[in-house]
Amino acid sequence: MPVHDQGAEPRGAVSVDDRRSGPFEEQRSTPRVGLAFVFLLLCSAPARAQSAWLPVDGEANISIAFQHLDFGGHFDENGVKLDGAVPSRAFLGIFQFEYGLTDKLAITARLPYISSEFTGEHDEPVTAFLRETYDEFRRANPQSAVSTLDTGGFYSTFQDFGFTLRYNMLDDARSGLVITPVVGATIPSHHYRTVGEASPGQDLVALHTGVNAGRLLDPLLPNAYVHGRYIYSFVESLLDVSMNRSLVEIEGGYAITPTVTARGLATWSHTHGGVPFSQTLDNVLLFLSHDRLLASRYWHLGGGATVSLTDSLDLDGAFATFLSGSDTHYGHGATIGLTWRFIPAPPARPAIRQRSPRLGLRRP
Repeated sequence: MPVHDQGAEPRGAVSVDDRRSGPFEEQRSTPRVGLAFVFLLLCSAPARAQSAWLPVDGEANISIAFQHLDFGGHFDENGVKLDGAVPSRAFLGIFQFEYGLTDKLAITARLPYISSEFTGEHDEPVTAFLRETYDEFRRANPQSAVSTLDTGGFYSTFQDFGFTLRYNMLDDARSGLVITPVVGATIPSHHYRTVGEASPGQDLVALHTGVNAGRLLDPLLPNAYVHGRYIYSFVESLLDVSMNRSLVEIEGGYAITPTVTARGLATWSHTHGGVPFSQTLDNVLLFLSHDRLLASRYWHLGGGATVSLTDSLDLDGAFATFLSGSDTHYGHGATIGLTWRFIPAPPARPAIRQRSPRLGLRRP
């Protein structure tokens, strides 16, 4: 899932989906919201299924989250904020299922449903540039069938399946340190359209590997925890351009009461491949597909809280803002969700596995 923008000056581009040698499609805007979707998905209620702490053997968690993303513009490839440059917004419904295969091994599956729209004005400079560029391309390629999602209406569809497998290799009772490697995959649910600000994602397969580490801060700071994770993603290449990327996430939280936990979150992402927008101007195929190819980077900052409504039902909320970046959107997002926890009957969980930093220090 990618992130994006234009060059050093406010401008956009025409984009096509020629990953499978299909018809050209116009994009009267700049890059899409893919990586932004990724970050907010991690901030959402189902985020517990990405952590170092695992459910116990036989425990199942079902999460439903609702998310709103508002992209007010873009950061260009030099990190300059382009106010109002091709804005958009999206609404997501996210279903996630997590299951403890053993006390040390858990599997997670997730599928978002996305409804998004381009919210800019056609006389906005970047949008006008896109229209002019598209008209020039159409005159030079009259045989190309082109279309765009950026009509001002919503485009709604299922996005990508997400699967993760986590194995707990360390859960030290004395230090409180937990280390859990993870592998995963992102697989498009179908070949959805990818041209325009209203596009739901990249429509690319990705394999992920990394590690989660967490620690309870007792006795220095009772009822607090820190958690970090690093993920390297091997993303399906497009037009022979590598799109592999790294993601680092740092989180800290504190149980205000036994049923209320507050947390803060910072996320950094770096695309190791990709191309800057200015270079796509030299190659029409890169230019027409720039929204899927940009070398995006960003810093995001967010916070949230979890309230345990009952022993088996939790309410999560989160908010995130996009601090800085290059070739990517800026904006903010909010998430609210519910998680139902189905805990197996005896044998009871050992004392060390009774507590989680996410929910009043009860482990998911």
